[in-house]
Amino acid sequence: MNNLTTIAFYNVENFYSKNLEEESFLPGNFSKWKDSRYDIKVDKIAFTIAKIGRLETNELPSIIGLCEVENETVLQDIIDNNYLKDGNYSTLLYESLDERKINVGLIYRKNHFEVIESSPIRIVFKDQYDVKSYTRDILYVKGKLFEESIHLFIVHLPSKIDKEINQLKRLNIFKSIRKKMNEILVEKKSDKIIIMGDFNDSPTNDDLREELNTRSKQEEINGSELYNPMVGLQSYKRGSMIFKKQWMLFDQQLFSNGFFKKESKLKYVKTDIFDADFLRNSGGKSTGLPFRTFVGGKYFGGYSDHFPVYTILKY
Repeated sequence: MNNLTTIAFYNVENFYSKNLEEESFLPGNFSKWKDSRYDIKVDKIAFTIAKIGRLETNELPSIIGLCEVENETVLQDIIDNNYLKDGNYSTLLYESLDERKINVGLIYRKNHFEVIESSPIRIVFKDQYDVKSYTRDILYVKGKLFEESIHLFIVHLPSKIDKEINQLKRLNIFKSIRKKMNEILVEKKSDKIIIMGDFNDSPTNDDLREELNTRSKQEEINGSELYNPMVGLQSYKRGSMIFKKQWMLFDQQLFSNGFFKKESKLKYVKTDIFDADFLRNSGGKSTGLPFRTFVGGKYFGGYSDHFPVYTILKY
């Protein structure tokens, strides 16, 4: 019998801790971020994570990348929650210099995944006046998943809304990932790499395809290309979030050639969007859309404005 495991990514929508350092995380919402609301969100996010991939594996996920988390306290509260406490999880987060004080992080089951090395990849930007600016760091992790070597990059790219300002930042982030990837693959061509995160753009975006060398078909992956299964999942009826009243698939997971080699002990099975009914609004004009924590200045008490995405691997 084949053993299956889940690797997931989840943008958890402005998940700040109880002791807020950033008082303007959402316009007018600082006073509304009460301890009780924080506790409700911890419970909801832990419950969701516990359900991702459960139908396929009957297990809690092995690895979950997260973004829009303030600090390690939030991650620790999530893994201490009753829904996840039996998973023997650990956390990993480096605080960036992001203006909103949100970061990417990782939770992982210690009996499934062993961290060998980790570091934030920080990119400093300068404008024409030599003024520095920052965005979320890239989280790089090297480890062993069921004794198989694996490299993870967890990202939260700048939005394309401020296109002129952020386009150069986005390109620099892609180039930094590709540089690190090439270093890994030069050393060992069969190494397994997963890049996952909120790319703030669709899977068919030119930057993604050109800078990271992504492909939409597994059979096109034979060197340093990355398989992007999200291309096949993208449709006008389904996505991981809503942007301008349209479904978008900004949350993505990309896979290197190592997962598709015959001799690999860790093989790719499938990728999907975890868009269970409980994560959706159940009434009104927004029926079926992600059940959010806040909409503008109004507290709704939901999960997130994004659905998680996940991949099943065979080991």
